[in-house]
Amino acid sequence: MRYRESTNDIRPAIPFLFLYDTGGNQTFDGAFLTWDTVKIKSDHFQYKSDDDRISLKTNSAGLFKLHFECSLDVSAGNTRFSIYKNGSELSGSYSETYSGTIGQTGIYEFVSIEYVLYLEKGDYVQIYGDNINGTDGQSTPSSSRLIIEFLPMYGWDNASGGREDYKGVIR
Repeated sequence: MRYRESTNDIRPAIPFLFLYDTGGNQTFDGAFLTWDTVKIKSDHFQYKSDDDRISLKTNSAGLFKLHFECSLDVSAGNTRFSIYKNGSELSGSYSETYSGTIGQTGIYEFVSIEYVLYLEKGDYVQIYGDNINGTDGQSTPSSSRLIIEFLPMYGWDNASGGREDYKGVIR
């Protein structure tokens, strides 16, 4: 199969994952988020629908860019999201929104996190959401998305006169 052909079963050669939640209305009450739709998933990742862990299952260690975004319907309070790796929150990985006063309705917020992290075989990633003070927030339908993509590293190949040469390993 050529990759430029349009199919529903796209499998990139490099590690890539794209999840979203069509069910929507997930409540952020101090729990890890889940996604019910796997749009694109290379064989490098292990993920089942409505699970909260995304694992790297093959030996394709390296730097990965994680992009998370979600639209929120909250009545009041601070909603905080952060990235966890192997059960521990990653420093500098959180994003927080603040919404209105208690009793207001129809307040919509948006949160986005971009983060670069190093993953090895067996590592897992989770997104944690919590409404810190106020009523629990909810995602708006189909707005919660998570994309994880491998960042290819470039190096110098001394045998080829110092030209920049891709050194990525695909297994």
